[in-house]
Amino acid sequence: MYNIRMKVIITSNYEIGNETGASKVAELLVKYLNKNNQVVFISLGKKYGEYKVNKNLKRIEIPQVDLGLFQIPLITPIVLYKIFKFLDNFKPNIIHAQNAVFVSKLAQIWANINSVPFIITYHHIPTEAIYHLLPNFEKNILSNLVQEIYKETSLKNTLKNTDGVIAVNEAVLNSIKSVDNNIKVEIINNGIESKSLEKIKYKKLGSKQVNFVFLGSYNDRKNQIFLLKTFKYLPLDYKLSLYGNFKSGGEYLESLYKYKNDNSLQNITLNDFSNDITQIFKATDFLLSASKKEAQSLVVIQSMTAGKPIIGIENETISELVNKNNGMVVDKQIKPKQFAKKIEDFVKTSNYYELSKNIRNDSKKFDIEVVISKIEKFYKSICKAYSNNG
Repeated sequence: MYNIRMKVIITSNYEIGNETGASKVAELLVKYLNKNNQVVFISLGKKYGEYKVNKNLKRIEIPQVDLGLFQIPLITPIVLYKIFKFLDNFKPNIIHAQNAVFVSKLAQIWANINSVPFIITYHHIPTEAIYHLLPNFEKNILSNLVQEIYKETSLKNTLKNTDGVIAVNEAVLNSIKSVDNNIKVEIINNGIESKSLEKIKYKKLGSKQVNFVFLGSYNDRKNQIFLLKTFKYLPLDYKLSLYGNFKSGGEYLESLYKYKNDNSLQNITLNDFSNDITQIFKATDFLLSASKKEAQSLVVIQSMTAGKPIIGIENETISELVNKNNGMVVDKQIKPKQFAKKIEDFVKTSNYYELSKNIRNDSKKFDIEVVISKIEKFYKSICKAYSNNG
């Protein structure tokens, strides 16, 4: 199917199986790239290891330090030597990093030393990185100063030593261009495996029970607490199922349980992370989102492909992909009681069947086969430009 064969390094700053979008994107890239390319996947693991998966795929796992809510690589001199030696022997044509920290920075150093093209996909808005990491950090003189320092030091230096950037949408592209207007940037959206989700049949909206779902890590940025506060004002036959990783939920997850119990919210369930998204979407009617920051949310794309309309508060993904023909976008300043009223009115007055068809039709460009083809063409163009400049 694909018309080029290359040696590609993909880096991830997560352990395989992590529920975050950037981790899932990296794993899916590896799965499809190695069909016709030699691929090495560098990620975190329990200990250092080099593994052959098949004739075209090898994995390197870097030991990690578990800090509870997140993990960081443990890069000792021995680990560094082993990784660099492996890369020296593999001789990649290109290195593709997911975001630009930790493992990705390590790969960038090797690429720069060895004159190998290095590209990045940013899964956040780089010039608003602090607000992705700390979503409750209000924009003021101090936060703007911190963000500006990061932009003028780390971000500029990273882009200076990068040969190309994949922007998942125009918001990321504009962010990159505001820092470095000369770097090669191409918009290539995230991809998902769509076949099983597309098989979910359209259905009529139930007259009694309406099912809502949100999938995402339990944290401030995903803002599940706002959804709980909203459901305080919704009928009992409106059911909300939340899915996220119990292990990393920490104090935020505890606060959700406390609010749920204190307010006797019987129509809400908090569930552990599950990879069986097809079954989850089969059992739901709407995706509901109150996330504060999302460059391009995979769960939104999955919901679109499953034919499930989306009701969401404004963020980068909701504003880009949701409209009156496939769901409802709500102003970010809305209060829970107002949000509940809008949800109820929308459910009662919408043509659910038409919304479902429209949202699935809008999802076609996110099929992983389409996305991989674009990424490989980008690889080829970067390598060609690098060769010409060299």
